[in-house]
Amino acid sequence: MKKGTKAAALLWVLTLLVAVALTGYGQGESDQGAREGARLLLVDETKTFSSTMRVGALAGILRKSGMVDVSVKLVEVESSYEDPLSGIALTEEPYDIILVIPRGIDDGSVEQIWLVSCYYERTALQYAAIVALSGIIDQIFQGIAEAVDVSEDLWPGFYAALYLKQGWLR
Repeated sequence: MKKGTKAAALLWVLTLLVAVALTGYGQGESDQGAREGARLLLVDETKTFSSTMRVGALAGILRKSGMVDVSVKLVEVESSYEDPLSGIALTEEPYDIILVIPRGIDDGSVEQIWLVSCYYERTALQYAAIVALSGIIDQIFQGIAEAVDVSEDLWPGFYAALYLKQGWLR
C-alpha cells in the first residue's frame, strides 16, 4: 500500500472506532438521568489557514460519525494558557468532552491539544472513546500537535476542574 493510502485507511478505521465507542459513551446513567448521547465542544483558538483546515476536518469527521453532538466555538485569546471560555455564558446542556485546540500550535509554542473530560467518572467504553478520539486528533495534527487528556497532563486536568465547577462539563 502507498503511504497516503495507509494513512487514509487508518483514519477511516479510527473514525469507525470513535463512532462505535461513542455510541455507548452517553448510554450510562448520570445524576440527571439517562443521557441521549455524548456532547463535545470543540474550542478553536487557532489563527492560521492550515490550522483552521485541520480543525474543520476534525469537526467534519466527528459530525459525520453521527454518534457525537459537536459544537464549535471560535475564540480570541491573548495566550494559549488563557481560559478560552472565560466570559462566555453556557446557554446549552453541559458537555461530556471539551476539546481545546490552543493558539500556540500555530507558532509551535504548544504541541498539545487538550482533551478535557471528567476522568474519575469514565467507564471502559468512555475510555475507549477518548483513546480513539486521541488517535484521530493525532492523525489530523500529525507533526504539529498531539492530543493529551486529563490522565496525561495537568493542563487538561486544570480545565476539567474549572469547567466542572462552572457547569461546562457533566
